[in-house]
Amino acid sequence: MSERAGSVPAAYWELTKPRLSFLSVLTALAGYFCSEPSQATNPKVLVSLAIGTALAAGGCGAINMWWDSEPDAKMERTRNRPIPAGIIRPGAALLFGMLLLSLGVVLVWNGANALAGALTAATAVSYLLLYTPLKSVTSWCTLVGSLPGAIPPIIGTAAKLGQSGEPHIDRMGWLLFALLFFWQIPHFMALAFLWREDYARGGFKIVTVGDPSGRSASIWAIAFILPMIVVAGEIVRTFFDPACTASLKGWASPFLWVSFIAGVWFFKLTLEFALPQRRAAIAKPLFLASILYLPVVLLTLTLNRIF
Repeated sequence: MSERAGSVPAAYWELTKPRLSFLSVLTALAGYFCSEPSQATNPKVLVSLAIGTALAAGGCGAINMWWDSEPDAKMERTRNRPIPAGIIRPGAALLFGMLLLSLGVVLVWNGANALAGALTAATAVSYLLLYTPLKSVTSWCTLVGSLPGAIPPIIGTAAKLGQSGEPHIDRMGWLLFALLFFWQIPHFMALAFLWREDYARGGFKIVTVGDPSGRSASIWAIAFILPMIVVAGEIVRTFFDPACTASLKGWASPFLWVSFIAGVWFFKLTLEFALPQRRAAIAKPLFLASILYLPVVLLTLTLNRIF
């Protein structure tokens, strides 16, 4: 155990992968607020959804760090994480993660409904038992990993639409699921190219380890950003529907313009990533653009739907 005792609380916080956990909560809330038909907000359901999703996501992060502690110790990007740095023992990290995950699933299940709780559990199972072990087996792990990353919006949708009647997932919920599913590939391919040597040291079988040139990664990125743009367009089309409950609809919709500008920017960088002479220079801007794209677009969509 490291002597950096003062770092222990911060290390437990780091185990939860707070940025990824925040994104899970944000996307779950987007699913909740953007679902149709419009229903009054239920504070109990909303709080259970937000806290439960945060706990479950944090638990998955901690268990993932426990699982990957050995390869993490070999990689420059991750060698200072709590377990390889010796700040937290592996067993303690695993117990911490299992506790958070269990509390999160139970809170969503009881505070919202069984469908939302089951989807929360499905997110954890697909992330921990499929994506995490597959990283050391096949480059298709990235596609598999896009599934748990895309489930939170439909958790939110199920929570909202189960407030009165049978819980289900509506069209907007599935559109948000698809948006996140497709978004994750160009996002990860930029990261994978930036840290391709690190991933190779860690023994991960991702695309850029097998093809360090990044050509395959760029093909993946383009192949998935195209349907992502189509899905974003379908979400925009909702604001031209007379049944849309947003106060600002049609061409007055802020989401329309934010989605268009952000999408063009993201798409342009992805295309540049496909150019061999530009790939090394554009990988980091593409990664940063992908990080900004999702919260900006989802926050605008959510605010546009609420107000």
